[in-house]
Amino acid sequence: MPILRVIAALVAAYLLGSILAGPIVARWLGGDLRATGSGNPGATNALRLFGRRAGFLVFGFDFAKGVIAGLWIPLWLAPGALGWLPPFTVLAAVLGHLFPVFSRFRGGKGVATFLGGVLALAPPLFVFVVLAWAIAFYGTGYVAIASLFGALTFAVLAWIWPGSWSPVLLGGFGVLCLLILLWTHRANLKRLRDGVEHRFHTNRHTS
Repeated sequence: MPILRVIAALVAAYLLGSILAGPIVARWLGGDLRATGSGNPGATNALRLFGRRAGFLVFGFDFAKGVIAGLWIPLWLAPGALGWLPPFTVLAAVLGHLFPVFSRFRGGKGVATFLGGVLALAPPLFVFVVLAWAIAFYGTGYVAIASLFGALTFAVLAWIWPGSWSPVLLGGFGVLCLLILLWTHRANLKRLRDGVEHRFHTNRHTS
């Protein structure tokens, strides 16, 4: 497998991850996600500020980045490395979303892109992750707790039920992503500890 093909796949995944839908949608709607709400350019802030359509559009785009990074980029650019490369291209896309070269390296929290990558890598585990997210969200009302519980669920199940992947490869990917999401949610965790984190609500009631 030529190393240049692997590098090209990783760079392409990072650049794809660096395209942030949130600021584009917010600008189209006449707003600025960086200056309002939580200041995060992701789907949750877009949903809070601009309603369901904007939130779902941002989530769908960010989610698709993970799917494309896990499925299509390795297939197109490095087909000889399909047995091990996809978790790394998903990770590259997540890092691109966190540190986007097109947005001065100020990105989002990476949850939607991570979820898209989970669907690409392990569809059966994706179902459990979504269920875990839903249980945690409806049980607590906190998106941060739901996201981290979903990531924890994947990190555990990836070792137990890796499918066709090496448990070390998929499990290691899961643990690394969990650590990354813990880091990106560090402000939320601090607010939870201090009792000042707000439960999810929307400021608009658009369909």
